[in-house]
Amino acid sequence: MSLIDYLKKERTIWHKRFIPSLIAGISVAIITFFFEMTASNIVMFASLGASAAILTQKQIHKLTILRTVILSYLIALIISLIVSHIPVSFPIAALLVVTLTTIGLYLFDIFHPPAISAALAFIMINGGIWEDITIFIAVIILLIIVKILTYAFYYENLEMHKFFQELKDINKEDVKKIKKILKK
Repeated sequence: MSLIDYLKKERTIWHKRFIPSLIAGISVAIITFFFEMTASNIVMFASLGASAAILTQKQIHKLTILRTVILSYLIALIISLIVSHIPVSFPIAALLVVTLTTIGLYLFDIFHPPAISAALAFIMINGGIWEDITIFIAVIILLIIVKILTYAFYYENLEMHKFFQELKDINKEDVKKIKKILKK
């Protein structure tokens, strides 16, 4: 392969990944305007950035769809709320929340690793249950917007039935159907 061919190939790859990367970056930047910069929020923003990047993937897989991401964050929130009411030191709480969230994600077959760091951020927040729930709702709304923007600007055409497919429980047969729909 010549140098010119290599540069053309790299430019094509860069152009195909620029829009989804920009969508992920903008989503994290937007949410930072609404929250102060605390350690717990920074951990949450890192988790959100990773989730946004995963959601901008064009390949459809059970672990990269919106339903999986939302449910994994919900499990992270529930476990962190339970652990935050146990009177233990932070290292023990971190051990419990990371271990229990990981087990929960495996058991419910909705493995999304950034949710594990979100669970850790939830126990770091000192604002109480309502602040955790508010942040959870903000994160979910933002991730839904990221997915809609990805469909609108990265995938060829926004077709809402494709978007709504991501909210259903999918299996291998459904992945094949969705891939066929996306190819059309």
